Amino acid sequence: MKQSILSKTKKSAYKLLTPEHRSCLLSAKHGLERESVRVSKNGIISNTPHPKSLGSSLTHPLIKTDFAEAQIEYATGIHKSIPDALFELTELHKFTLQKLENEYLWPFSMPPVLPDDSKIQIGQYGTSSEGRKKHIYRRGLAARYGRKMQTISGVHYNISFDTCLLSKVSQLRFNKPLDKNTQSQIYFDTIRNFYRLSPALLYLFGASSVTDESFIVGEKKLKPYQKRTLLAPFATTLRLSSIGYTSKVQSKFPISVNSLEDYASDMCSVVSKTYQPYKKFNLKKENQLNDFVLQLENEYYSLVRPKQVPRGEERVVDALLERGVEYLEIRLLDLDPFSPIGVEENRLYFIHLVLLYCMLSDSPLADKTEMADWRNNQQKTTWLGRKDDLEIKVMGKTWNLKEFIYQLFVELQPMADLLDDNDGNGAFTKSWEEQWEKWNDSSLLASSSSQLDLKIHNLSFKEFGSKLAHSHKLQLLESPLSQLRIQELERMSEESLYEQERLEVLEGSHLKKNQKPIIIKPLKLCGEAV
Repeated sequence: MKQSILSKTKKSAYKLLTPEHRSCLLSAKHGLERESVRVSKNGIISNTPHPKSLGSSLTHPLIKTDFAEAQIEYATGIHKSIPDALFELTELHKFTLQKLENEYLWPFSMPPVLPDDSKIQIGQYGTSSEGRKKHIYRRGLAARYGRKMQTISGVHYNISFDTCLLSKVSQLRFNKPLDKNTQSQIYFDTIRNFYRLSPALLYLFGASSVTDESFIVGEKKLKPYQKRTLLAPFATTLRLSSIGYTSKVQSKFPISVNSLEDYASDMCSVVSKTYQPYKKFNLKKENQLNDFVLQLENEYYSLVRPKQVPRGEERVVDALLERGVEYLEIRLLDLDPFSPIGVEENRLYFIHLVLLYCMLSDSPLADKTEMADWRNNQQKTTWLGRKDDLEIKVMGKTWNLKEFIYQLFVELQPMADLLDDNDGNGAFTKSWEEQWEKWNDSSLLASSSSQLDLKIHNLSFKEFGSKLAHSHKLQLLESPLSQLRIQELERMSEESLYEQERLEVLEGSHLKKNQKPIIIKPLKLCGEAV
């Protein structure tokens, strides 16, 4: 067996893995986002507007839309525990499903039956400047990547580590007290290691190896399976493959994650540099916000993002430079089609465990060659991750993927034991054991079990997804929300509708003659960097 995947030198924060630091290691804040497409009872994407009973998709703090008008996006608040974040996400699902009389939430990351690209309705956000900016941004996404690709859905897990832990890591690694600079560097060190370990997570949590034939035509890697269903035999996650949330254009402009300064400089370049092929999408007709490589920072497709909450109209990167990295957004998770809310507890505890391992281990800087290896590993694992002989490259070393994952389990086990205080029924230990079982028996992977279920029951992707969607709705509505919570969420929806109307009247934008051109503030850094 090969040596440890990530190194632990004398400067490593790995020495914090002791019982006396356990409370610091466990303390973190958690949030969840989940996207899902509204569908008819037959598994076809809805063509109805975002329901007014759910409030305004522009101003509601918890229930919005993603790309498509039919694509609901939930965003929980910040919680001190994973179960608390999951509880709120469950509440939001119950509230939504009570309001969706004849509609359901599609359980898979890959979309349901889709019409022609031009007939997929892009999210509508009203006439205010912010609402129009959101819509035009999505028109740009549609022009650049296609509307069908944008209806792919996933789960984002947001995590921030407690000052107690960050301070100890800062002292050990940099020999100085924690400040916004050392905190940001700790997070970027963690990001690089997360990319190094990402093939294991793509393998374990990929849940999208089949799709409806309406999604794509002519992809040779996809094979006809049965009943209008396409299959990639060894795939783990088509969502993050070359036909999913990836971009050949963006791969030409890699964004460094060596430091906040490098990240901001590279990001500045792509959000202020014209990309000639995008000039054909007419700006005057508001088909995109601009013709840059990225219209905005959030257009960048990555498995993990450093985050800081912007204030007002503040740009994403300006917020990071001003106040440092506050939390990480983990964007690697497919929807779990067998969970009513798209994600379950064990995988979140396992991601938390992996992130701690990434933070505490050494993290050398990554050059462009290593970053290319990360992209190659992602493409290999998404398409061929379940092939026994698949090889990946991590920090210059070639690994068999299965051996790589085994070695990761070996290194994570003592951490799980420590965090659970050697309780075999602890949350981290249970999450470790569940993922170990998947490694030991690949038929337990969601990417495998979806294929098996279709075959055993002779179902199409549409039929299977519809059955799951109906089952999830029934399960969630079996234990309805309290009347008090329903009233609270209904009030939130009403207030969001009022707030959108107030913005539009304040601007006068409800009168089309008063609508002004959308202006995007340049990044403060760009004047120096470009």
